[in-house]
Amino acid sequence: MLYEPLTGRKLNMILMTALNALRGWLRGCSYKSFIRSDYFILLSLALAYIIIVSGLAVRGHYSFYTNAWDLGIYAQALYSTLNHGRLLYYTAELAGNPSGSLFGIHFMLFLLFLTPVYAIYQNPITLLILRPLAISMGLIPLYWIMRGNGITRKLIILLSAAYLVYPPTLTPIFNFDILSFLPALFLFALHYFRKGDYLKSYLFMVLALTVNEFVSLIVAATSIYVLLVDWRGNLRALKGGRINKNMVFSAILLFTGISWFILACSIITYFNPLALKTKWEWGELGGGPAEIILNILANPLKALGILFNDGQRKFLYIVSLFGPLAFIPFLEPFALIMAMPWLAASLLSINPLYYSIESQYPAFVSPFIFVAAIDGIKKLMRFNVNITGRIAVMMALMLLFSSLLIPPGIQSGIFEPDGKREAIWLALREIPPNASVSIMPDVYPHVCNRLEAYPYFVEGVDYVLINVYSWWYDVILPRPAHTATRWCDVEVGDDYGIVLNMNGVILYKRGYNGEVKFSGVKFSYGIHDVTDSAGKIISIRNGTTVINVLAHKPTNQSTLFFRTSSRYLPSGKYNVTMRLMKPPSASDMLIRVEVRTRPGEVKILVKEFSGEHLPPYEWRDLGFSFSIKRPMPIEIAVYAYSSEEIYFHNLSIVQVSGA
Repeated sequence: MLYEPLTGRKLNMILMTALNALRGWLRGCSYKSFIRSDYFILLSLALAYIIIVSGLAVRGHYSFYTNAWDLGIYAQALYSTLNHGRLLYYTAELAGNPSGSLFGIHFMLFLLFLTPVYAIYQNPITLLILRPLAISMGLIPLYWIMRGNGITRKLIILLSAAYLVYPPTLTPIFNFDILSFLPALFLFALHYFRKGDYLKSYLFMVLALTVNEFVSLIVAATSIYVLLVDWRGNLRALKGGRINKNMVFSAILLFTGISWFILACSIITYFNPLALKTKWEWGELGGGPAEIILNILANPLKALGILFNDGQRKFLYIVSLFGPLAFIPFLEPFALIMAMPWLAASLLSINPLYYSIESQYPAFVSPFIFVAAIDGIKKLMRFNVNITGRIAVMMALMLLFSSLLIPPGIQSGIFEPDGKREAIWLALREIPPNASVSIMPDVYPHVCNRLEAYPYFVEGVDYVLINVYSWWYDVILPRPAHTATRWCDVEVGDDYGIVLNMNGVILYKRGYNGEVKFSGVKFSYGIHDVTDSAGKIISIRNGTTVINVLAHKPTNQSTLFFRTSSRYLPSGKYNVTMRLMKPPSASDMLIRVEVRTRPGEVKILVKEFSGEHLPPYEWRDLGFSFSIKRPMPIEIAVYAYSSEEIYFHNLSIVQVSGA
């Protein structure tokens, strides 16, 4: 066949025809109908959710509310893959994962799909924005499932909003975990299964498998759900000597789940031979997957006993999962079959994070809870078509009540100025981009774009940054990094010099011997701030005013006047000032002050004051100094020996140098 040449005139005619067709289509479109449509409402909800949640998360990140587990880990793993060719390498858990690859802990191929996205802007905030985006994507299949179940428009909007503000999903707002992609992937898989499109359903199941090796057990459980959801049709097929598509799909899912589990275990063992033999989260049940499963089957009574350990917290966990949906999922619990693997694993665990909504793990079960809720609502509507209004009110009230279960993680503190944060930023500006650094876990995400960044102390790094008032300072680090020394036990060697000592933030540099940037800490204790007091609060006249004081009476059996609470102080020199007053007759008075690490432990200083140091009926500040060479918990105990009353008003501790 011969084709006529495309002349300029003909090209203009084609373009004009296409343009006219486009204009006609645009004129035919009704913007008002789109704005009134369900899709516009869902889009608006999703955009509002993404903007608000990602905005709060980014703000929290720059206020040091994020940490190494897990935002810093994922960010460093993606950075090392993109820039150094080291497969998902990270340093936060080298103590229990010597290879440094995330594949030595979890088999998560899905993370490699994110490398092109992270390559655009290599910063942890990219992941913080991805998290709400990934969660909101689940609105699409959720809407399709609701519409397929005949759910009313009012309930569709309510359930969509509930999905976005679901407390177990919303609570870990300042973190990123790859599990955030699971709800959308599972919901897509279930939607296509219900439509009978088994190929697309299977593809989304495989994508879910790439997120985490535990998903293989969920996929295996899904094979049971596939059989039971239409058990009557399957039974009729068997009686007729046929095998229908549901049975074939169920068998494929079971085979895929088991095969993937074996593959994942093999790859994890290759990168970290001891990874699957040192599982501690299930205590006496065993140290590996096979041993745990066998012990549960061999001794179900023992497993049942473990199930009720820490029962109050586990009960609250179940309430947190199902309460926001008014426990409606229990009305049609078939979909909960797919949630059973993780519910069983979490409730049999001795690790509280596994049965807490403060972690990322509810992503394993949240999509199935919502599907069960949709099925439960459909069941209620069969009995009473007019019940939807009551369901909406009940769910709205339960969702509002469930918001009280959210721990105080989303707080106004991220918007308030803080001297400690300013000190951390000053310290970070002192650290060169390629320097090796040991740093607090909550600062780790800000330096993770390097190969040698550690959220625990490593001898020999270029810089060490410690914040003695960080939540992480005196806690045991998460396993498998817990074999590293706690930050409060770290003793930085003499080969390090202090670059900055401000507001409890200390920056050490190896081989440094220069000027120290200093801004000391200050603490004040009034009569209501002291503890273990043998005194009594009374009112006395001070000139023309009446003030409250703490009085130590000679009839008191204990000579301990009061004690300040133990508080970590950074290294340096401190001035202590204590305001006291005595009556004229208390000439035999003796005040003994002990500066010590903890009751009964090392005494840093013992200072005594006699009655001669205090004029009668005149407030006087008694002062002294002490020094510590490294951060340590300090308390001050005051003992009184007198035949008359002694009055205390306040005590202050001021850091005057940081050397």
